[in-house]
Amino acid sequence: MPFLSNDIRNRLRLDPNLGAGNFLHHALAVSLQNDLPLVFSATPFIVPGGGSRSELSITELASIARQYSAWYLRRGVGPTDPVALYFEDSLQCLIQYLAVTAIGAVPVLTNGMMDTAVAARHFERVGVVGAMTDHARLATLGAHLDVGRLKFIDCLEEVAGVHAIPLPSWYPFKHNNDDPVMITHSSGTTGVPKAVVLQHGGWFHGVRQLLGLDLAQGASRYLSALPVSHNASIAYAMHAILNGAAFMCIPSLDIQALAREIADFRPATVLAFSHSFVRLAELDRSGFDFSSVTTWINSGDAAHEPHIRRLVANGYHYRGTERVVGSQFVDGFGASELGHSSLRVIHTPYTSNYDRCIGVPQSWVDVAVFDADGRRVPTGVIGQLGVRSPSVTPGYWNDSLLTYRSRLHGYWLTGDLVYRGADGCYYHVDRTSDIVRTARGPLYSLQTEESVLQAHGHQIADCTVVGVAAVDGGVEEAVLLAIPIPGTAIDVSELLSTINRAQDSLGRPRLARVQSSRWSDIPLGLTGKVLKRALRKRLAPFGNQIGS
Repeated sequence: MPFLSNDIRNRLRLDPNLGAGNFLHHALAVSLQNDLPLVFSATPFIVPGGGSRSELSITELASIARQYSAWYLRRGVGPTDPVALYFEDSLQCLIQYLAVTAIGAVPVLTNGMMDTAVAARHFERVGVVGAMTDHARLATLGAHLDVGRLKFIDCLEEVAGVHAIPLPSWYPFKHNNDDPVMITHSSGTTGVPKAVVLQHGGWFHGVRQLLGLDLAQGASRYLSALPVSHNASIAYAMHAILNGAAFMCIPSLDIQALAREIADFRPATVLAFSHSFVRLAELDRSGFDFSSVTTWINSGDAAHEPHIRRLVANGYHYRGTERVVGSQFVDGFGASELGHSSLRVIHTPYTSNYDRCIGVPQSWVDVAVFDADGRRVPTGVIGQLGVRSPSVTPGYWNDSLLTYRSRLHGYWLTGDLVYRGADGCYYHVDRTSDIVRTARGPLYSLQTEESVLQAHGHQIADCTVVGVAAVDGGVEEAVLLAIPIPGTAIDVSELLSTINRAQDSLGRPRLARVQSSRWSDIPLGLTGKVLKRALRKRLAPFGNQIGS
């Protein structure tokens, strides 16, 4: 049960000073169970004074963060200074976020799996004043940075020897709503990641709205497979702590490890990006116990119907007061720039609103669909998605040009193509960068993948459609890379013919080729997104093959 009552949570919601930069201090002030373990990490993390931990109470969490805050202050870090945080993903990401924001500085949390040279370019572009890393990354990172201009570059293993140092009387820093509290990065699927600014008040807006609602099903015990360095993971940690819920992070793309942790930790809610859910859905679950799960929450891109249906067959949920077999899948559509899932749809074993339905906007979100000339399009017409919300980023750090190019009529352009259905829901068909421009018109890759998986999910675990320039250098040809379900063989010629008959019936362009592939053939970004840009390069010229 949550240690914060609905009354206390509502009072927190109404507190204008509460935000993303001070949520833990507010939780400590109202909690009655500060000393019970609440946050857990599947990967042990170093703590000051030596040793490592894998679980903390919020009292311990605050105490450790204070020690790191003092260390940063002694290194000359001050308000609005961006600080690079780049190390193995674990609960350490949350600790360092708390330590840096508590002195008014800005954590530049960066996925530890990012290539070091790319991370260094990201940090140079941001203009970080210092960098906290680990032994595994220190030498390589230092070789790529202009170390002479930094106030420090240190590793956690060395800093772990820090002891309690008195903090100034003003601690913790008092944020205004528009103060930056995090510089996160985009997924990097189109190149070097963009530096996305998130603010104390705006970014917290979605969590604030949730505090005013009755606790949702599954809100008592979370397991997060999101990278802990990602802003979505930090936001869910905020929400869990302010609910008094247990929060376990297992930042790993190892699907067997995730399945084991679901069985062992017995979460009510599992948080992940869509790629993790794809792999869970493919898994032989006979050896794993998912019966504790009431809710799966997908963050980022929309998930595909066959994967959702396999997952919601597990666990249970409530319809009113009746407990029924099967869990629910909350598909939350968002992006780093949106700060919070902006649209959402809930699937259960009894629902049928698929076809890449991303649902309706959250109550505080306004969306619009625009054509290439910036005009709104009518229902049923595909266009660019624009989002207007308090949680949307104010822009990209040190890149006003890209910031202004991402805005239109007060809306943030997400880079996604959608249409509004007659039912009032929105449907996601593609990223603007991934349209396949064939001789017969545009082929929307995500829409095509959904159709293929709906029809052939009994033999295909997942698939990816990319456009490759034809041999004459003109229009693009659409290539589908299909990953068979283990133990299943694919007749690619027959599959191509079947898919193209379906495409013809829908009035959509045909595929040029189907190719059987392996998971290892598909390049993935830091959050599990397919790097279609890299696939296009591998497949060009058109005759090239990938994998089997």
